[in-house]
Amino acid sequence: MLRSNLPNAVFCIILVALVLSPSILSAHAVTPTYLPAVTPGQFAQYKALKYSCQSSFPEICQSFATSLNDTTYDATQIVGVSGSSVTLELISIYKNGTGAHTGALVNVATGASNVTAFSQNTGDYFLLAGGLVALDKIWDTPSARTFNKTITEMVVGSLRNVNFLNFTVPGFYMGISYSQSFNFAFDQSSGFLIEINSSLRTSIPGILELEFAISMVDNNVWGSAHVPDFNLSADPTSINATASTSGNSTITLHRLNGFSATVSLTATTSSNVISCSVSPNSLPMGGGSDKSTLSCRGSPGTYSVMVEGNGGYSRHSTPITVTVSAAQKPAQPASTLSMPLIYGGIGIAVVVAALVAFLFLRRRPSGAVVGLGDGSTPATQVQILTPI
Repeated sequence: MLRSNLPNAVFCIILVALVLSPSILSAHAVTPTYLPAVTPGQFAQYKALKYSCQSSFPEICQSFATSLNDTTYDATQIVGVSGSSVTLELISIYKNGTGAHTGALVNVATGASNVTAFSQNTGDYFLLAGGLVALDKIWDTPSARTFNKTITEMVVGSLRNVNFLNFTVPGFYMGISYSQSFNFAFDQSSGFLIEINSSLRTSIPGILELEFAISMVDNNVWGSAHVPDFNLSADPTSINATASTSGNSTITLHRLNGFSATVSLTATTSSNVISCSVSPNSLPMGGGSDKSTLSCRGSPGTYSVMVEGNGGYSRHSTPITVTVSAAQKPAQPASTLSMPLIYGGIGIAVVVAALVAFLFLRRRPSGAVVGLGDGSTPATQVQILTPI
């Protein structure tokens, strides 16, 4: 089972049985070349297609059911290839919206892997060398098993040559013996695992009867699958703030290729004199908003802020520039010798002038007559009449 948390019991039993079981040796006319036939970026998706469990101890079946049925899908992605070694990423997306991943280094020539079972044995059954056929050993080691047959089958919408590895082995775990049958299928050309069918029976009736099947449901080797993923964007990408007010940017999560996991958000700043937060800091799968708000404030200066989204097996980030200005000083009140006072002074002067003119006219001399000359007279003529 291609899960990122391989220590669960089902997969431990599988790996232990495969590693400890006796080999089936056979000769083949053509010596195969044990090299990877994959390239970085290729991947395959898997789902549990069958599961049944009966046990007199309900907690045993519950454990198996949780490990098999709690995932939406699993995937194996090729990260790098060097000689006979391949770096893989084992991805799981769980039904509760979380996701996880783990790295694996496998050697298609020896079967060596850093994925362990019970921390005692290792074995690579995620990917085999390409171009192998029936009666070839799955690894180039003396104890390696051999393929039982190679036939053509329809796999993910295409006819593919498929190598089968079928066997039954005994086992012993925590004082209980068991017998487990395995039916593996691998794509001949790429070496990708296609399917696992397995059944397990304990020697004591009623302890455990388990059957499950895990199958490839899509890939990008000959299929059209894309790894479900996401990215982030910020609007605006440059924000302004002051020492007393915060600057904001809207962070938007874009879900790609059916990505459904919950994404947690964090903000990292280039200096500890500025603080930033995102709210909400978790964007759950399905039904909720895929937007969050970044808020920043701090001391004057220009800073870079990185908002990172963690989807469990995938991380992406978006940068924002934050400029903090000093707080503006409040406007000063006008001087007491301001324009209102000036205008008031002018108004008082006008009133005083009008009052003077009025009093002057009221004090005209008795008997005085003011005569106005004609238009040709250059100046006003005033004649003083003497009383009779």
